Amino acid sequence: MVGVFFLNNFLFLVIIVMIYIEKGEINTIVLTLTEDTTIPEPYYLFVFQNEFNKESNKIYWIGTDTSQYKNRYNLFTLEEGEDVTFVKGQFTYSVYESAVPPEDETGLTLVEEGRMVVAGVDINSIYD
Repeated sequence: MVGVFFLNNFLFLVIIVMIYIEKGEINTIVLTLTEDTTIPEPYYLFVFQNEFNKESNKIYWIGTDTSQYKNRYNLFTLEEGEDVTFVKGQFTYSVYESAVPPEDETGLTLVEEGRMVVAGVDINSIYD
């Protein structure tokens, strides 16, 4: 999402990064994390929080960067329902860097944060 606005005769360009996840699908996530990463070959911990239910548990996922051009972009593949399971809705996400596989975000350096939308079919049945 891109926005442009003027303030005191200055032009500002605002870019908001948003991840879109489709339930039950293999989803590709493209971000630019390398530009703010401070350690070589980091593990990236993604922390997702439901925006409308702040009391819900955070969802943690360690993404594997499969980009061949890490200095340009970082590429992750998330299989919703296998890697993690989301409810439909809006989330915030935070990405942290770590030199070792992390358990949670405590003591880690924040690399990026933004918003995420999860869409698709929720299968809730009394027969499950």
